[in-house]
Amino acid sequence: MAGANDNLDWILKAMVAVAASDGRIDTREVGLIQQVYKDQSGQTLTADKVARAAEENADGDMLGQFAAASGTLDRTTKEEMICAAYRVLLADDRIAGEERKKLKDIAMALKISEIHFGAILEDLAAWLVTQKA
Repeated sequence: MAGANDNLDWILKAMVAVAASDGRIDTREVGLIQQVYKDQSGQTLTADKVARAAEENADGDMLGQFAAASGTLDRTTKEEMICAAYRVLLADDRIAGEERKKLKDIAMALKISEIHFGAILEDLAAWLVTQKA
């Protein structure tokens, strides 16, 4: 089983993979990645660490890494990865097709069923509505 810091690294990788799926990560997305990371971990994340994660994403096969880690990550971490990545998707108030596809590809690599993936997004959407109220 992975440790808490390892889980946070996976969550960061998922957020960066989705944010970069449209070709770049803008400053708004970096800021949101930092905020979501702090919300989930209580830890501050530097822009440099986000940039390093983005470089690793650009250089490697992230979906392959997610698939390889799938067996060692617990259900909660997988759900947190999808939720955090989806929140980053919403950073620019629009969801591009390539971003939606990347999120679904990550879920598939993590061996999250389509029904479970839908349920995660529904639960997150309901939570987000309560946050705006």
